[in-house]
Amino acid sequence: MMNKDLIRKFEMICSTGVASAGYTSGLCGEWIEERFERLAKQLNIDHSTMIMANQKHTDKVRVVGVEDAGYGSTIPHDEEYADALVTNETGVMLCVHTADCVPIVLLDPVKKVIGVVHSGWVGTSKRIAGKTVKKMIKEYECKPEDIICAMGPYNHSCCYEVGEDVLECFKQSFSDMECGMFFKKKDNKGKYMLDLGAAISLSLYQEGVNLKNIYDESLCTYHTTTFSSWRRTGDRKRQMLTYIMLQA
Repeated sequence: MMNKDLIRKFEMICSTGVASAGYTSGLCGEWIEERFERLAKQLNIDHSTMIMANQKHTDKVRVVGVEDAGYGSTIPHDEEYADALVTNETGVMLCVHTADCVPIVLLDPVKKVIGVVHSGWVGTSKRIAGKTVKKMIKEYECKPEDIICAMGPYNHSCCYEVGEDVLECFKQSFSDMECGMFFKKKDNKGKYMLDLGAAISLSLYQEGVNLKNIYDESLCTYHTTTFSSWRRTGDRKRQMLTYIMLQA
């Protein structure tokens, strides 16, 4: 069941007065439309305004607007996959599901543009967060130094073990020195502890986002039982939803 106590605000976003953003871990064991209805009731909005990314661990960014309202919430997904959404229109809420991957919200309070990103290790290795910033610049003429980014709960480096294959994927987009910043060797058996947040912060910074505008909630999904974690529970039905919406 949803509970108001489970809805947390990204204070750095809400304090601007331009957008509302947050996440909830109370979405489990329900049909997808019931999940959206429950959250919409908590936020006092129409759930048909929600737009849900059609996630497939890609690096694709999709521009959406009011014509896409209900996509993935009341209207079935099409075959176009995208793990990030951006818009400059009010009246729609951008959403992603996560359960260990990194949920990211982005806001340009000057141009009044928002974005939401699902960034697991695959998307992070392909720099999807940085590509979302690029899309905001290209489509809406945003300046990267104006963009504010916040990461919600995700599986932190304290418990995010990966293998050599993941490191090799990152080396396709990051230098060896950069990989050394977010891969820490665990043992001599090819195991590493991966810091997704550090990799995402670096990709955002390299696109011109100020480090002071990158926020990390520093909450680990594996260690905090309030949050959904596939690695901890093995339950693929239990997921969190992260959202952001421009205020009218």
